[in-house]
Amino acid sequence: MIVHRYRHKYTFPSIIILLILAFSGLVWGYFNMRQNTTVPRGSNMSVLGIELDQTKDYIDLHKLEKNGISFVYLRSTQGKSYFDDNYLLYRDQLQGTNLNFGTIIAYSDETSNQDQYQYFVNKVGTNTGSLPVMIVPATNHLTKSYWKRMGEFAQMINNLGKRTMIAGDYRYHNYFPEGTRFLYTGASLKDRRHYAFWCYTQNGRVKNIDNLDRDVTMFAYIGTNTQYAQLYSQEKTQ
Repeated sequence: MIVHRYRHKYTFPSIIILLILAFSGLVWGYFNMRQNTTVPRGSNMSVLGIELDQTKDYIDLHKLEKNGISFVYLRSTQGKSYFDDNYLLYRDQLQGTNLNFGTIIAYSDETSNQDQYQYFVNKVGTNTGSLPVMIVPATNHLTKSYWKRMGEFAQMINNLGKRTMIAGDYRYHNYFPEGTRFLYTGASLKDRRHYAFWCYTQNGRVKNIDNLDRDVTMFAYIGTNTQYAQLYSQEKTQ
């Protein structure tokens, strides 16, 4: 009796080749993803922005604009003694681009509202950009009294003729002036109704931009391109 032991001699090599090809495809996809700009997961949002501060030097803003970024938030003051070294530099450079910008204030619970407000005005002035002034908690201990004080501080910024946006949960909106916007900071966007922007990662990257290949805080506008243009793109400063 003749045993056909080589009937499937090509089956095993074929399986190996398919596995190698599949693995290669996964590796290629992984590294290709790492080379592209980080975008919001599971969303078709196209109005994207980043945060710039003194940890990010020598950013080519014109190249940034050409690589799909629409706006920039600049970190400014915290309390009554910290002012970001790159704020004024980037603000001046942005004037030569079509990028919109906004200003970030880190709100401290260790300094009075008046001291923080005066320090901010002295350092930044009134040119805070066309985007809402973003007020970010500078502590993780967020009590009701903290939200109340931050709401009073937001009103002081409003009195400058500025719109404000709070990096925090909308459920605290009653502590803030009417019309205050909110920044969503969760991993996945569940409720668009009460938020204007989304901070969708703090570990992003922007394609082909030196010094923005990792650890980039990135934002997306929650709305259409048309709505964004109507609200923010028609004015360079406010």
